[in-house]
Amino acid sequence: MSEARESALAPCPPHVPAGLVRDFDLYDGPGLGGGYAPDIHKLWKAFQDTHPPVFWTPRNGGHWVLTRHDVIREVALDPARFSSRDIFVPQGTAPFLIPTNSDAPLHSRYRRLMDPFFSPAALARVTDAARDVAAEMIDRIRPKGRCEFMSEFASVMPVVAFMTLINLPMEDLDYLLTVAGRFSPSDPEHEHAWADLSGYVRRQLNLRREQPEDDFMSRMLEAEIDGRKLTDDEIFSMSLLVISGGLDTVAISIGFAAAFLAQNPAHRRELIAHPERIDNAINEMLRRFGVSNIARVAAADVELRDATIRAGESVLMMYPLAGLDDAVHDDPLTVDYQRRNPQHLVFGTGPHTCIGNRLGKREIRLFIEEWLKRIPDFELAPGTEPKVKCGIVNQIEELHLVWDAG
Repeated sequence: MSEARESALAPCPPHVPAGLVRDFDLYDGPGLGGGYAPDIHKLWKAFQDTHPPVFWTPRNGGHWVLTRHDVIREVALDPARFSSRDIFVPQGTAPFLIPTNSDAPLHSRYRRLMDPFFSPAALARVTDAARDVAAEMIDRIRPKGRCEFMSEFASVMPVVAFMTLINLPMEDLDYLLTVAGRFSPSDPEHEHAWADLSGYVRRQLNLRREQPEDDFMSRMLEAEIDGRKLTDDEIFSMSLLVISGGLDTVAISIGFAAAFLAQNPAHRRELIAHPERIDNAINEMLRRFGVSNIARVAAADVELRDATIRAGESVLMMYPLAGLDDAVHDDPLTVDYQRRNPQHLVFGTGPHTCIGNRLGKREIRLFIEEWLKRIPDFELAPGTEPKVKCGIVNQIEELHLVWDAG
């Protein structure tokens, strides 16, 4: 975290009552003190239990924070009052991306252009390739008896599947992984990371202008909306969104699943004995180990619970807290693969539900099936624990695993 961002405290607006002010920094979560935690979601749950459903913080430009499932879902489902034009805090820390930052009615028109590339038929084609990649990677790792899971598997397998889906050259994998690691506004290199990826996307688009292929970017170069061709800026923005969105979130969810399974052998054995429970297990682990914290911007003055939110103010939706709300789930910190209909907002909800959510769940399932088939018993390396930090995403930076290679 930069000293400038750490020391910046916005003045409290006169419409914010003192009782709703909390000193909260998304990039240095409760109990972290600038460091890491092995189970950051336990800290988030304690935070939820001691904070109101809606409060204001002077950190990161000053913004509102939502901590409970019902109010988070309410805002996510109300694009008329809460715009998606800037989804990070502080505002202005990421480029405007179509259709993520678009509001109705353009959002749905742009999204319809993208839907065919994330259809069940399109995902079925990439699933076989992703399964082969996962199996090959695990077979290569297994004889070593240990790995740093995030760098050696989780950050690679789903990105390879995604690159296959949108037809990016595999020799660019290492470069894209390096860029993705610098996206967070807390990283001093985040502006350079977005600039680097933007340059990469423009180069890929130029290649397809010269030699079109049957892939996402080539189709966008020919696509129309409202009877006109997309502009160069629209094509670039949509391509930047798709590529940036495929580089980290699923890898993080796979990391949380692996960390949990490494520490809970009974849950591993349950999945091996009852593979029919894998889909519900995925939803339950997504609920327990939520990833993204996404903002909206009030489109007009809004009354929300006990708060008066002025037009232009950011409202941070703590999506991971939605899955930990005990008003929705009994004993929310416990992972129960037979929990009925686990509710989470990991992929958002409403019109802005993540378009890649079905691909993400497939990739998590591939990990579980192929890893447990080859390495059914594994644990944390002695003397280590998951190294987790918070921010726009709750992220595992290191996860050291060991197993009997014999």
